[in-house]
Amino acid sequence: MASQLSRPLPQAVEGGGPTTAGVLIFGMVMVALSAGRDVFIPMALALLLSVALMPLANRMQRIGVPRIPAVLLLLLLSLGVVCAVLLLFVSQALTLAGDLPAWEQTLRAKLRALSDGSGVLDRAFGTLQRLSEELGRRNAPAAPIVIAATPQPSPLTAIFEVAGVALAPVASLAVAMLLMAFLLVQREDVRDRVLRLAGTHDIHRTTRAMADATERVGRYLLVQLLINGGFGLAMGVGLMAIGVPNAPLWGLMFFVMRFVPFLGVWLALMLPLLVAFATTDGWAAPLLVLALFGVVDALATYVLEPWLYGSSAGITPLALLVSSAVWTVLWGPVGLILAPPITACLVILGRHVPALNFLEVLFGDRAALPPPLRFYQRCLAGDEAGAEEVATAHAATAGLGATLRDLALPAIEAARHDRRAGLLTAMDASRIAAGIGRLSARLGVADHDPATPTGTTVALLPVAGPLDQALAEVMRTLLRHEGYLEADTAGLALACAAEASSAPRMRRALAEARRRAPLVAAIAIGDDAADSAAAAGAAPVLRGTEGLLAWVAAPRPQKPALSIV
Repeated sequence: MASQLSRPLPQAVEGGGPTTAGVLIFGMVMVALSAGRDVFIPMALALLLSVALMPLANRMQRIGVPRIPAVLLLLLLSLGVVCAVLLLFVSQALTLAGDLPAWEQTLRAKLRALSDGSGVLDRAFGTLQRLSEELGRRNAPAAPIVIAATPQPSPLTAIFEVAGVALAPVASLAVAMLLMAFLLVQREDVRDRVLRLAGTHDIHRTTRAMADATERVGRYLLVQLLINGGFGLAMGVGLMAIGVPNAPLWGLMFFVMRFVPFLGVWLALMLPLLVAFATTDGWAAPLLVLALFGVVDALATYVLEPWLYGSSAGITPLALLVSSAVWTVLWGPVGLILAPPITACLVILGRHVPALNFLEVLFGDRAALPPPLRFYQRCLAGDEAGAEEVATAHAATAGLGATLRDLALPAIEAARHDRRAGLLTAMDASRIAAGIGRLSARLGVADHDPATPTGTTVALLPVAGPLDQALAEVMRTLLRHEGYLEADTAGLALACAAEASSAPRMRRALAEARRRAPLVAAIAIGDDAADSAAAAGAAPVLRGTEGLLAWVAAPRPQKPALSIV
């Protein structure tokens, strides 16, 4: 145990927070990112791809492949994968378009069966049809309108229009791949230039940040690629076994859409489910598609991702949702896909740069407040259930004694300090003290690992106020946990003082303790309470839970003299 009865509550966040100038800079950066999306999107793609492929490039160099041939090989491999995916997608899409007329009859029969089997649907369809007819009559033109025939575009014009639409993403991808190759070839030079820009006076922190970002983001991208590939493969094979047409297309769609956080897989599910509904008789195929998706998604989400991801990303789900919305507004669908790795980079930047610590607080998965502050905040807010949850979680890992030392006693000390500073009313202090006392008693009842009873009896007497009573309850729970018994007539007596009491009141408390036991000590929190106990004749005044247990356990003739808290 620690050598102090209580310790000051830790600071929640170190480093500076966002200022007005920081908010203005943040707004300007957001505007620049939105206005320059055509430039920043290829740069972001190239940076993430280079981070993902850097371990492979390093491994190829270690086995003897020169740097430039290794990078060219990775570039060709990446382009081959992209082209193969696009060819598969286009071929399957064309096959799907050719098969659509053949499914019309089955889809009509399914819809007719649904309509015939439900009077509610019949009435709803009839109402919608009558409303559409009424709107058509009201909006009918008074006189016939002659519409001039427009010439149909030539096939060559249509090809040019499609090429113009596809040219922008193809050009962005080409720029990203080319920039990725240069980053991989000159990775040490790029790293040195970033270190120089960040300042050589803090080179150790910048080096740690870059290494952390490369490791976390690279692992995240690699694991995500493996999981999404396995997800798409499992769905494609499963849909093929069920008999859903164009199963490779749906597997590819699941693979791509799973990079979109939260909604991607659900959007990808709609089309194969509709195709299964439209192309098969009965309801077995759609239900099997839903069952297959449930099994594969549960396996990927609740088994593979926790096992493989671990703490690689370090982002909370809420932060990922907010960042996905922000990056979608800035960069469109590409921003939605890039949101997780970019947010992970921001979290790492906030972790290593004190001025940007607020980024880790906002987006990181680390606890925003340490357990002592969380416990005291719950007590201040009157959330006794939340305080008990924090204490129970701490006790499960550190034990009951450490929980009382690390959470309950600092909370009593903080309440005493806030009461003296005028930040708490007497009613609030009494409520907090009563809650801490009740919580300590419940933790003692739930203690599953008490020490063997020693047979030594101890009397615990609060001096006066509610904080003294809370301190007595905490000490009572601690001593019971250590195997000591409580009795009115005891071999040892402790006067518990958390608030500075008057000398007469302290003397009365000590006199009552001496009436119950031949050996008396005072256990106090804070210098003022300890001074009051010492002035009233308490000897010794105990220091710390470790000192308390040593004093209680020592033989009577050899009781050590303990100093003031």
